[in-house]
Amino acid sequence: MNINFERLLHLLLPTFLRKDVIKSFLSAASVALQENKNNVDDYFTSINYHLRVTPQTFSLEKMLNDKCDKTLRRIYVGAPEPEPPFYFLENGKIEMQYFSNNNYFMGNSVYAYDFIVFVPLILKSENTTNFITAMLNKYKLITKSFNIQYL
Repeated sequence: MNINFERLLHLLLPTFLRKDVIKSFLSAASVALQENKNNVDDYFTSINYHLRVTPQTFSLEKMLNDKCDKTLRRIYVGAPEPEPPFYFLENGKIEMQYFSNNNYFMGNSVYAYDFIVFVPLILKSENTTNFITAMLNKYKLITKSFNIQYL
């Protein structure tokens, strides 16, 4: 909503006080009021954007593309390829056990990450990697892990 504070203050001022000195003072005050209103509008816009980003993959993709690749929107989130588990036999036991380094077990396969973020190679830099990591850590679920791959 656009508010003309200069006109509003002029209309709120009684007619017998509408002198040039008071009008110029109110005009200066209206500039400060308009600046504060613009700052509050910008703050609410940014808060609404942060609240719209959810841990779902489409939302994470949109957020990363909005921040890092606005025009071409080449960043996407994909599912990891399952890694075969490493089987070994314990001494004296016949049943098979499988072993992994802090990986997640899903059925008979092992996933090292919950999702992978694919980023174009042209965007590869230390700053971009740190920024993407920070944004994903902010918006993803705490129990989910991810990897960034450059294509």
